[in-house]
Amino acid sequence: MKQLGMDKRIEKKSWNRTKTLYLAGIIVFIILAFFGFKTMNRKIYKIDESRITVKKVTAGDFQDVILIDGDVEPINLVLVNTLEGGIVEEIFIEDGIFVEKGTPILLLSNPAVTLNYMNQETAIIEQINNLRSLKLSLEKDQRDLNESLIDSENSLADEERSYKVDSVLYTKDVIARNDYVDRQESYKYLKNKRDFMENNVNKSAKDNRIQIQQINTSISLMQRNLEFIHENIEKMLVRAPVSGMLSSFDPVIGESYIQNQTVAKIDVQSGFKIKGQVDEYYLSMVKPGQLARFSFDGNLIDLKVKKVLPEVVNRRFEIELVFVEDAPESVTIGQSLQVRLELSKAQKSLLIPRGSYFQSSGGQFVYVLDGNNEAHKRYIKLGSQNPSYYQVLEGLSEGEELITSSYDAYKNYESIKIN
Repeated sequence: MKQLGMDKRIEKKSWNRTKTLYLAGIIVFIILAFFGFKTMNRKIYKIDESRITVKKVTAGDFQDVILIDGDVEPINLVLVNTLEGGIVEEIFIEDGIFVEKGTPILLLSNPAVTLNYMNQETAIIEQINNLRSLKLSLEKDQRDLNESLIDSENSLADEERSYKVDSVLYTKDVIARNDYVDRQESYKYLKNKRDFMENNVNKSAKDNRIQIQQINTSISLMQRNLEFIHENIEKMLVRAPVSGMLSSFDPVIGESYIQNQTVAKIDVQSGFKIKGQVDEYYLSMVKPGQLARFSFDGNLIDLKVKKVLPEVVNRRFEIELVFVEDAPESVTIGQSLQVRLELSKAQKSLLIPRGSYFQSSGGQFVYVLDGNNEAHKRYIKLGSQNPSYYQVLEGLSEGEELITSSYDAYKNYESIKIN
């Protein structure tokens, strides 16, 4: 039994030795592979001088600049919209010509809208006529009352004269008492009647004056409504809202437009602006007032950012730039330009030219010449960039030379031999 126990311990020891040898073999293989890889990387790649481009590291003013594409547009553009929907019935003018304010541009036809306006016009005219008839009736009634008051005052005056005569005669016992009393009662009746009619006329005149004033106000409002309806009917005729150069105007007879649809644009010719598209990456870096430039007829023309439109569409946003001074005379609407937009002020930096080497190395390393027809891989750190240069933060010195052509053929080599 003890011998069997010893046999088991011997088997376990033999298994450990096998495992150790296996692991040692793996480690030796990894070490050999590592040194083999290092040895391969230390091989020197040979290349003809004609196949590479060499540039120097320079020191100078670096400015963070991006290139954007811009289009020349009028600085003050007015849209011509339809005030009512309809079908194009007649076109009065052509695209690309100067138009004066109020010039007819096109005529729309919409029978349903026109009929509706005509029905409204008829109803308003009928109401106006009814109000005018009521006004005339009130004025006639007032005249009749005034006339009745005049008759009453005339009768009262006659009766008053007779009453005064009879009063004298009665005191002299010329007429009987009964005749005098009858005359007196008749005079009082006519006087009371005249007073009543006078009060009635005054009250009626006051009420009629208020009512006629209200009628006149209502008629004025309805007449304004009529004018508004006439204006709406006139809206079927689209006119130029301002004077300027007509553009984007291409209607077709029979074409249908909806209400408030743009049919043309008018440039009031007060100047130009440039509208550019910028990558959304730079949204936080672009501010109104920043400077920009573009080359035109051999000269650099200064611009500045007037407006930043932060809405991002297709990963881009729009900016509007205006000329710092007068625009060149040969600049035209619709012209495309390449603009250099300045994102920062100039600062002293080490610079290396842009080149296809960046795509090969990702900007992490370059091949630096040593003066003995060899170039060695060196890791660097780059900062900002502009269309011409990269800003060097670490790894290079002024005056050193580096290869700026593509590294695709030898980017895995540490050194290059230049024949």
